[in-house]
Amino acid sequence: MTKNTALAVTAVALAAMAAVAALDHAGWPGLAPRLAERGGPGLRMDPDTRLHLIWRPRLEAAQLRVVSAQGDTLADAHQVLLAWRWGDIWAWHRGAPLRLRQVQAESLALAWRRDADGRTPWPLRPGGSAQQPAALPQIDQLVIRNGSAQLDDAPLQLQGDARFSTAADGLWKADVQGQLRGQRLTLSAEAGAGMALLSPPDGSAPPATMRVALSQGPERLTFNGTAASLLDARALDGQLQLRGRSLAAAGRPFGITLPSTPAFDLAGRLRHASGLWQLDDVKARIGNSRLGGHYAFDTRPRRPVLTGTLSGGPLRLADLGPAVGADAPPSRPGRVLPDRPLDLPALHQMNARVDVALTQLDLGTQNLEPLAPVKAQLVLQDGVLTLSRLDAGVAGGQLTGSAGLDTRPVPPVWQASLDVHNLAIERWLAPDAKPLTRHAVTGKLKAQLDVTGRGHSTAELLASLSGPLQMRLESGSVSHLLTEAAGLDVAQGLGLLIKGDSNLPLNCARLDGRFDTGVLRPRTAIVDNRDSRLDVDGRVSLASETLDLRVVARPKDFSPLTLRAPVRVQGTLADPRVALEGRQLGGRAVAALALGALAPPAALLAFVDPGEKLPPVDCSLAPREAAQAPKANKSAPPVPGKDNSRG
Repeated sequence: MTKNTALAVTAVALAAMAAVAALDHAGWPGLAPRLAERGGPGLRMDPDTRLHLIWRPRLEAAQLRVVSAQGDTLADAHQVLLAWRWGDIWAWHRGAPLRLRQVQAESLALAWRRDADGRTPWPLRPGGSAQQPAALPQIDQLVIRNGSAQLDDAPLQLQGDARFSTAADGLWKADVQGQLRGQRLTLSAEAGAGMALLSPPDGSAPPATMRVALSQGPERLTFNGTAASLLDARALDGQLQLRGRSLAAAGRPFGITLPSTPAFDLAGRLRHASGLWQLDDVKARIGNSRLGGHYAFDTRPRRPVLTGTLSGGPLRLADLGPAVGADAPPSRPGRVLPDRPLDLPALHQMNARVDVALTQLDLGTQNLEPLAPVKAQLVLQDGVLTLSRLDAGVAGGQLTGSAGLDTRPVPPVWQASLDVHNLAIERWLAPDAKPLTRHAVTGKLKAQLDVTGRGHSTAELLASLSGPLQMRLESGSVSHLLTEAAGLDVAQGLGLLIKGDSNLPLNCARLDGRFDTGVLRPRTAIVDNRDSRLDVDGRVSLASETLDLRVVARPKDFSPLTLRAPVRVQGTLADPRVALEGRQLGGRAVAALALGALAPPAALLAFVDPGEKLPPVDCSLAPREAAQAPKANKSAPPVPGKDNSRG
């Protein structure tokens, strides 16, 4: 190539470069609309749209519309600026979400829709395919002076109308009215200048100030902090306050399974990064309970996972009543057991592993001492809820064991295995009594319970209970007056009223019984002291909520005046009744009448009781007996967390 030829080629190249530069500076007049038309359905733009491809790639249009393949307008914007990088466009053509570095418009009206499979009429994939699920576009900087949107996003379960704007100083504001997961939604948000709509994959978006106020009926949520993006809340960090009528209602819109509770007020530090939400330094008031702790909610697995520690105290048992339906009266007249169906399907929405470390569990009555402290682990895995490693102090003793609810079988299976050791019965039953107060019953209680049940409500579960119950009172004593009253010993009872009551040491106080489809039948129920022995038999039905017990007193000593008639405890749990058994009492009355006919003073001989010599009582507990699993649906898996090795 000669020198002149080389110069000519160079001149042509420079001229071409100058022409391209000039055209690019002029915005390639007419090019952008023609490219949009050749690209098929998607973009429609003003004929004077300017397209810059070389330096800072961007598009400037007086009007720009996004239309669906059916011709519906999805977005209509005026005075538009779109900026991108060619690497982002290349990644988009290879299947990555569309990323725009800047979107700016004087006005924007859009309609965003996605169906349950994530498909959208928006041409967010190369070629405008609507048959594949589409990800939300990533917009690093969004500046809309005056905007509105109609939202119908099935994957997010969001429907609503939005109004948003960007002020001259870059402050971004939005208001949304609609529904989130079926709950009424009102949202007001503010974000500082530079906040991205969605975080870029490289995490390069810097945090900006963010304030959010969300209302769903009586539930109120406020957040004040920073975040790197608006819609996916990347690098979120700030103070959260949440209040409402129930934790269950507050968690439902976000897919979090929480128990039904009374009104609550909660505050803490909320953080979020890459799908992991953390709530620390929690201070919560739920009813009259005071709780704290720290929690993490991981939305990345197929089934979200909640982990953390529940701490604080006291936790009042009454504040958990709504979770088991105890906040509503039973639907059946004369019943006391809650029969409102439990919200069991919610237990399939997530998994959980939460450690419990409470200073106190208040049983909700002044007649029973609270449990303190209380430690346990709560696990929810694939619809199986387990309370394991329970260890609670109670009246100087200890309560240990586990419980579980398996919602996979129909009806669901409930199982509990509990042990009580060295519980001071007088302290537990009368926690507010003065130190020198005489207690009717004293001693150290030991108990074992292993039961299973089935049902959709607390009443159904208790009505189907099956399994053993054992109780024993060690080193105990019982009121002498109470003993004589149980035996209807009138003479000795009057004497004790005159000289004062005292406690008799117990030789044995033991209950060995078994639940069978909700009916407890004592196999052995004895209270034995030097003065007399009480034998109890009969039944307590949790299915019908009825009582039918018979208490027989067998005096061991002589009494000049005793009725010695069995006592019957009958009626319902809501209305128990105590009465004397008329048969034996009537027999003594007939004998008194006959003796009185011979000689009036002799009538009293019918009420003289010489006592009887009774054999010693075996007061040891029987070997631990495991509860039998319900016969229905034998293929149902066992509830995890049950420990049958104890005892």
